[in-house]
Amino acid sequence: MYTVDEAQEAENVELLTTIMGGVIDREVVRRVLRKYDGDMDKAASAIMEGERGEDVPQLWRASSQMDVTNHKQSTLPSVRTNTPVDLTADEDGDLQRAMQESMNTVQPQGPVFGPSERPSDPNWAMQESNLDANYIQNINRAIEASLEDNNINDSDALEPFPIEQQLRRDGCPVVLRPSVHTVCYAAAILQGLFYVPQVRQRMASWRPCAVPGMVEASIPTTGADYTLWALSEIFTHMDLARLCDLNVDKHLNAFNVEPWGSLVNPPGDISRKFFTKLTHTLEKAFVDQYVFNGEPAPNPRVFHFLYGNNVGENVEVLQDTSIVPIDVNPSTSDVNDLIGRLSAQLSKPHDTNQSVIIEPSEVVAFQLSRPSSSYPNNNTNKERKPFIYPRSIYLDQFLKENVEFAESRRKQQHAMYAEVQKLIVHKKSMTHFNVSASVTECCSYPTSSASKGKDTLKDLRSAIYYYENVADAKGDPERELSIKSTTEKLKSILEAIEAEIKVTDERIRTMRDEAATLLDCPELKQVRYDLRVVFIHDGLYGRKHLYSYVHDNDQWWKIADSLIEQVTEETVLNDTAGLHLGAGPYLLFYSRVMPDENECLKFLPWPREIKDDVKRCNIVFLSQLPAELVKDIPIDDSPPESEQASPRTVESSDLEGRHDRMDMS
Repeated sequence: MYTVDEAQEAENVELLTTIMGGVIDREVVRRVLRKYDGDMDKAASAIMEGERGEDVPQLWRASSQMDVTNHKQSTLPSVRTNTPVDLTADEDGDLQRAMQESMNTVQPQGPVFGPSERPSDPNWAMQESNLDANYIQNINRAIEASLEDNNINDSDALEPFPIEQQLRRDGCPVVLRPSVHTVCYAAAILQGLFYVPQVRQRMASWRPCAVPGMVEASIPTTGADYTLWALSEIFTHMDLARLCDLNVDKHLNAFNVEPWGSLVNPPGDISRKFFTKLTHTLEKAFVDQYVFNGEPAPNPRVFHFLYGNNVGENVEVLQDTSIVPIDVNPSTSDVNDLIGRLSAQLSKPHDTNQSVIIEPSEVVAFQLSRPSSSYPNNNTNKERKPFIYPRSIYLDQFLKENVEFAESRRKQQHAMYAEVQKLIVHKKSMTHFNVSASVTECCSYPTSSASKGKDTLKDLRSAIYYYENVADAKGDPERELSIKSTTEKLKSILEAIEAEIKVTDERIRTMRDEAATLLDCPELKQVRYDLRVVFIHDGLYGRKHLYSYVHDNDQWWKIADSLIEQVTEETVLNDTAGLHLGAGPYLLFYSRVMPDENECLKFLPWPREIKDDVKRCNIVFLSQLPAELVKDIPIDDSPPESEQASPRTVESSDLEGRHDRMDMS
């Protein structure tokens, strides 16, 4: 029974509304809070999963009277008839009778608090919670973090690095940090693309096309070239700058970024829109440059791959795309890994129309979406499972030229998994009541529907223990012989079942291992893609709740706003942040393996105007640091490569008085 303290409820509603970013109606928050009996943890989790608290039962209010009409009425003394009492009579018989009845009247007993005297009822026995300790702990941490953030006037304001901590050392990556938190997701995508080798190479070689009649193009200020030039400036600074955090406020104007307003719009959805628009612009610019230089368009393309339906000997082209949506943890399947989900979405074992990749691309992006129907609520036992993404993937099984071979292997795999399921059912039949007729016959046990589903092995071992240690022959030789004979029969049955279970388990393991490797063969391991960037959301709103892992120069780094730290590959592949709130990884970048990619990325041909800007910025930045910090850092004070500074050059005066970050304007 939930008693509402209206003052406390109002405070909790206000707190939950603030946690949700102020986008959830307070009445909705109140309904959800009441639905979960005032439990803040459950209410917060439910609201983030889309719960709106419909059909809330009537609650007890602290200021209201108890309604006992639905409860069993107490046995009350009979009420005497309404006989008039004459108090004026000489005899006081009526008066005495009235006083006596008044004294004997028993008032209805109010609620009594204390241990119940009602006999125990197994239907109301305490059950172990289906929420593990980690789930509760993560919920508490999430709420505490949100409360901590909301106690600050502007929790998403950009916190500047101390200038001495901005110095880039030991291969540390660069983080892009816009001042406005609503565009931090877009800055993270631009930052992530830098760590895709193919994209970095193409951007270093790209130049704006010159107007006919001009030898060299001017710096663009509008259109698609303006977007690419801004990205070139960002990438050049990320490659050559001496500081580890860069402010990109002015440059983001070239990308027309849609602001991320609240959790109502998941970061994965808005990131997909931004990435799709950006890659379309980049792809077209790369192709236009080849055409402008009189060269054939590159194949494969950088971002877009072509896919369609394989219909017999023909292929029906559907479309090209740069990002693949993947349903994470769907309710219809237990498969929750990248290749497993991709295979389930593309291949249809009982359909002749198979989806195939016709022309693969250099880069493949995956958006990991979580349908609301796949999330368990507090009324189910279904557990959230982390999504598994590997370090490397092979897309050969989805290519058009491999479709027949891969599909034959896939059908064989489905058949083996079906056989595994039969073995599992067979094993269960041996360990549960329905195959224990021989046992019940020799022991003369009566059977009933209540015994179905019981653990046969457990009961069998109990029976053996009984006949060996409890059964008493009472000096009767015939009874003693019967007990011994029954014990031997039971032991024989137990040994036979255990031997069969052992054989079945081995067959299950062998078939599972064989099925798992059917598609892991040399014929389908030619087109390899490596993981480059992982974008993760911890489930709450703001710049501090989005972060990424990037792979650079054989090292993995975690970039989370003002935090940059080196991490292990195991950390990257097993991050469960946000799992309890239906969040987690929402975007993955893979790209083809490049031979000697570290060497290829050492000296890239960035535009000389931008390199000169970076050189000047580095000189100004290093001059602001204490001498002991820069004594081992060589300073390149050679003249700029360009004879004249470009209109977008960063002058020293632009950085004077700045001690928080570099502005690349």
